[in-house]
Amino acid sequence: MDLSALGDVTSAEQGAVMTVCHPGTGAELRTAEDKPITITLASSDSERVRRVTRRATNRRLQQARGGRATVTAEALEAEGLNALIAATIAWDGIALSDGPLPLSDDNARRVYTELPWLREQAQSFIDDRGNYSKSSQAA
Repeated sequence: MDLSALGDVTSAEQGAVMTVCHPGTGAELRTAEDKPITITLASSDSERVRRVTRRATNRRLQQARGGRATVTAEALEAEGLNALIAATIAWDGIALSDGPLPLSDDNARRVYTELPWLREQAQSFIDDRGNYSKSSQAA
């Protein structure tokens, strides 16, 4: 069997489109124009995400060598948020109370911080390799 048929680096880098769902009902969320609200996310296997993750790991290792290794829950949460921001390639229909937001690192940080349920959806999506397999993208 050709294992590359199950997914490759290209699909991890190009990303996959996640439709945002209501945190309580699971219903797909839509804009006022009845378009699905979506976020295109690179896989946690992508180089863009792995680069951010390696940087955080290297920082912790450097601290450990210096004898000042202190890992806090807040630091781990911030590292995870940075990786999720790196994974966010595009979005459509994302808006908060002050209106639609163009994608930027600052706006992604704001959205994922203010909407923990959306952060959780996006994190679960990027961690699921099935979302990046060639067979799921062809569907």
